[in-house]
Amino acid sequence: THMAHSKYTYLTNAFHVHCPTYFCVPDICQYMKYIKFVYVTIKWKDSESRARRTKVAFSAGIGPPQRILGPFNVETNLIYSKVLTNIGEAYNSHTGVFTAPVRGVYYIRFTGSEYGNTSNNIGVNLYKNGQNLLHLGENGSDGLAKHISSGVTLELEAGDVVYTRLPANYVLWGGSDFRTTFSGFLIFPM
Repeated sequence: THMAHSKYTYLTNAFHVHCPTYFCVPDICQYMKYIKFVYVTIKWKDSESRARRTKVAFSAGIGPPQRILGPFNVETNLIYSKVLTNIGEAYNSHTGVFTAPVRGVYYIRFTGSEYGNTSNNIGVNLYKNGQNLLHLGENGSDGLAKHISSGVTLELEAGDVVYTRLPANYVLWGGSDFRTTFSGFLIFPM
């Protein structure tokens, strides 16, 4: 019995598996050890995957060349091609669209500016899934430098899209100085 006890102790101590009886068949203890190992491995991989999935942050600006964007006759999607941060790869720099990878609460921020304009207002519209959520603008026709900025907290489902558009007959400044930007991050998943 002493030999059976030491074999039991060796097998169960590896993963702290406790057989239901004091003496146990070595194959069952080995199987229980294996099940515990698989469970721990799956749990670790799942938590690592979940952590990677929930890391979402992006920030991008209208890239060079420096120029006035607009005015256009129709509302136009803004594409922020100069990406500073894109953790989670949820922002598409070719379309200007952020796609929520997980359901959660996100903070979305955008800025705009213009210089030397004497005939058009500056402004940005924020959209979620094709719905205009808000308009931010300022009279910019006096030739003075103008800056606008806003941020919102949004509850988004996985797959929801958020983007900005330049209103018809409005202008914005674009360039490498990042005065017109689009940013966001996941506050917490739900």
